[in-house]
Amino acid sequence: MFKTTGKTHERPILWGAPGSLYAGKSRSYLIKKGLDYEEMFPSNPRYGEEVLPLVGHFAVPVTELTNGTLIQDSTDQILHFERTVPGPRMIPESQLQNAVAWLLGCFCSESMWKLGLHYRWTYLEHQRPFVEALFGRAISMAKNTAERNAAAAPVIANFSGKLPEIGVTEETIPAIEASYEALLDLLTEHFFHYPYLMGGRPSLPDFGLIAPFFAHLARDPYPSTHMKNRAPNVYRWTERMFLSGFADGEYPDLTPDFLPNDALPETLIPVIAYFFEDFSAEFIGMVQSYNRWCDERQDGESGTPVQDPEEAGTTHPSLGWFEFECRGVRHRRRDSIDIVYHLQRVFDVVDKLEGAARERWDALIAQTGGSALMDTRPARRIAYENYRYVLA
Repeated sequence: MFKTTGKTHERPILWGAPGSLYAGKSRSYLIKKGLDYEEMFPSNPRYGEEVLPLVGHFAVPVTELTNGTLIQDSTDQILHFERTVPGPRMIPESQLQNAVAWLLGCFCSESMWKLGLHYRWTYLEHQRPFVEALFGRAISMAKNTAERNAAAAPVIANFSGKLPEIGVTEETIPAIEASYEALLDLLTEHFFHYPYLMGGRPSLPDFGLIAPFFAHLARDPYPSTHMKNRAPNVYRWTERMFLSGFADGEYPDLTPDFLPNDALPETLIPVIAYFFEDFSAEFIGMVQSYNRWCDERQDGESGTPVQDPEEAGTTHPSLGWFEFECRGVRHRRRDSIDIVYHLQRVFDVVDKLEGAARERWDALIAQTGGSALMDTRPARRIAYENYRYVLA
């Protein structure tokens, strides 16, 4: 499944960049896991000469293990270290907590990047020097501003032009921003009581959420100021996610662990309900778009790439456009196979629930309005092989 550079290293290398959304997810995990690692940027010649040809398309983060193996997907990176490195588990092992962690991990990691891209690119003229420096240092080794800005210019133009593809338009922006502020209010209340989403220890939802909340929303000048003023508890959580260890002086009586008896934080229930209410229709549309694609290829062989044939290789392949409604507004965007694949992972965990945990899960889904999404399944399994999505 994974390729190797053939190089050996004393410690893992995180090929990332401060402005990369998913690099923040990987970086935070490595810090919380207590792993010694080295971060390198794509501007390093080794990336273009050795990493990029193996992955097949530009992507960060990529974790290069000490034996040279390259793991591109950030969740796969976390799973690898959870399996191979002893120490506190970052994925709950009790049944209900495990299923909720995978569900929220998917929502946080795969739905919030639209918010991050919106606040970075819609408000680019409020923060252009910062963003230019952000991309310049990631892709250029030049030692002056003019050359770095020149190198960053085509990348900035490319990213800033993609907002309509993810449904960000003048018509949808008010609903997108209202949704974000509703989430900030719910998280503000939660972080009064708990340092992390699942209790006293970070887990998949935290690492998923920190991706856009660090790289974009808590660092770019415009959204960072907004978060600090509207939701300082949430901003403090973004700081906490890059501190080693779990303990925080704000919670002296809280055990740095998940809650006992497979319990969920009471303040987490409204957060789960929020994600179902604001993102179920979008995620259902993703699955339905994929299922239509499968219906047109009923004889598709295993290994067939799952992407628009007109698209070049990419970390985030798409099949086409679809529409959905959120907060009373009609949205139109391109689908994302990432979301279908990561929902598949959630369904795999949920389908193994049994006994009391299954009953509690079903009650939670009914309480939080998640039945429609949980009943919408991919028509065919997706596999992830050699850094691309294919039919299983």
